[in-house]
Amino acid sequence: MIYIFDDRAQRRSYNLERLNGFLDLLEFKTVNIIPGKPVEDCLIDDIKAPDCIIFHKSYVFMDQNISFDTIRQLFMDLNIPIVIFSGGIEGSNKSSKEININADLMYANLPFFLEDFRKNGVINIDTLLWGREYRLNAALQFQNKFSIEYLINQDPKEEITSLESVKRKIENGCRNISKELGDAIKADIDKCDRITWIEVARIIDYNIRTRF
Repeated sequence: MIYIFDDRAQRRSYNLERLNGFLDLLEFKTVNIIPGKPVEDCLIDDIKAPDCIIFHKSYVFMDQNISFDTIRQLFMDLNIPIVIFSGGIEGSNKSSKEININADLMYANLPFFLEDFRKNGVINIDTLLWGREYRLNAALQFQNKFSIEYLINQDPKEEITSLESVKRKIENGCRNISKELGDAIKADIDKCDRITWIEVARIIDYNIRTRF
């Protein structure tokens, strides 16, 4: 189950109606603190088998002793994806522990995120960050990483002598994006008797542009 903690009543109501077809995967929650009961018990008792928690960064707590950092740390201890959203967040980013995303973007991409979760049964945060363009974004990130590793500090016109290791790098880099992309790049490389770094870069660029 994916839980969204959003204290904006109008936004909750609008999106609850818009996401009506995903209520088997999604539940909107509020932070209910019971006097005399530890905060962690109030929260953990209220969520069952969470797969992901999405939390409004500017959540207003009725109890002045409760802070956003307190709640965030409790959720972090669950070792599941924690998404922090806010209208004040301009650029999306993710780390090993936390994902930050603009509120409007999060809600816009949420249907595709939920469709992907329903289809595959696993949380793919990239679909929430990038929507239907997440594969293109992942491919561009792979392309950028390849360029930094192999092109910046080398002569782009130099012939490649360790081609098999480069092809393994391409295969590994494309594994979570598209196996077809990796296979196509390697097939185009194999068509060349001799190949330089810049030619490999062009092959990668061509296959990304034609497939996305």
